Amino acid sequence: MSHTVLAQPEIVPHAHSKASFTSPTHDFFQFMFEGADMLSSFWQPMLKSVGRWHLEVAGLAIKHSQASVKLSQDLARATSPMDAYAAQVRYWEAISSQFAQSQKRIAATTTIVPGLPLTSDVVPLVVKRSHDILELSADVSASPARKVA
Repeated sequence: MSHTVLAQPEIVPHAHSKASFTSPTHDFFQFMFEGADMLSSFWQPMLKSVGRWHLEVAGLAIKHSQASVKLSQDLARATSPMDAYAAQVRYWEAISSQFAQSQKRIAATTTIVPGLPLTSDVVPLVVKRSHDILELSADVSASPARKVA
């Protein structure tokens, strides 16, 4: 009669600590997570730039809508063609100045990206502390005697 005996998988200790044991796939996953950190350090400046660009464009749209509401109010109050013309001039001056200011800030957000480094230091994973171990001496005479006052 043949018996099949399954061997227990060998537990490999981690390189950083003698007391912690990890699975054989630990190094593979650590390598994958460090690769993800490095990849995010490459994309992070670009994504921040895109986020700033979106905020600037949204702010410009809000300012544009406020200028449009102001124009409609001024046109409703206009009593002569000169008042309507003056309202249009104020509207286009406001729109063009807001666009010029936003254009400078949008250009500044896109120029930040090439100046940043593509790679940065990978933050090492936290090494788990081994549990505190209380070592008891077998020799009773070695421990100091307690005295009660």
